[in-house]
Amino acid sequence: MLLSLIIIAIGFALLIFGANWLVDGACNIAARLGVPERVAGLTIVAIGTSLPELVVSVTSAVAGHADMAFGNVVGSCLANLLLILGLAAVVKPITLSRSTQRFEIPVSVLACGLLALLANTDGQLTMPEGVILLVAFGLFVARTVKVGLEEGSAGQSAEDLELEEEFEEEGKSSNIIRDLLFIGLGIAMLKFGADFVVDNATSIAAAMGISERIIGLTVVALGTCLPELVTSVVAAMRGNSDIAVGNVVGSNISNLLLVMGGPALFANIPYDVVYNVDLVLLAVFSLVLVGFAFIGRRHEMSRANGVVFVVLYAAYIATSLLR
Repeated sequence: MLLSLIIIAIGFALLIFGANWLVDGACNIAARLGVPERVAGLTIVAIGTSLPELVVSVTSAVAGHADMAFGNVVGSCLANLLLILGLAAVVKPITLSRSTQRFEIPVSVLACGLLALLANTDGQLTMPEGVILLVAFGLFVARTVKVGLEEGSAGQSAEDLELEEEFEEEGKSSNIIRDLLFIGLGIAMLKFGADFVVDNATSIAAAMGISERIIGLTVVALGTCLPELVTSVVAAMRGNSDIAVGNVVGSNISNLLLVMGGPALFANIPYDVVYNVDLVLLAVFSLVLVGFAFIGRRHEMSRANGVVFVVLYAAYIATSLLR
């Protein structure tokens, strides 16, 4: 068992470094194209940091461990929202943009409902249903990029233009081959890291008599959301609220639509109705996040709100272990 734990730790390290390399390479290329920060947070950063969950879920589904696939996604989403965003707000209060309140968070709630509807229809997630999730994700990304680019071009100040020029200069001087190499190495590290985590977590679960659902909701979910944790906390420390919030909300939408839609293309994923409770909680806590914007200082998630989310996450984990 000790060897399995060591291999899991190595797998998590590969996941973290792989995600970081992938995001760094993608962000460098995005900067060269002049993609706005908010759009980058919701798409490039969110998708990049969700790739560990995607690779773990696809690997789990193909290997016949579908329960871990659902547990990984639901557990990661709740960890993103409650633990990661909560800790980021504790570090520094986070500004919640009007677009986040009016569009991105409602979309994440709708994504919860869509996944629950498809999974409960016949007790499993099939290939056609996976395609529906992926199409919904594609529409979200397309709309986000379109609106974000329009906002960026319409609302740029002189300071914004100066910063954009600096990014363009940096982009010109950077090596695109190096960025592509980082992306390729990142994807490879994600694949090997996911294999290490899934195989050895399953072995430990079997040896200890622990269900794959609990392993997916806790160990695997927490491990694969570490890229989001590091990204959001660092962004909050730097006062980059758009990246911190966009990373979390965008990652949750990516998890529910992309990360669950992808594995369904390779194998039918049986669904346990016990996850309905988790999806309802995720939707409710997402709406609570919107409520924070109207409590205390407007359009802000305060440190006290962050503490509330962290406590709620601890309570969720405790009750999950008892279910």
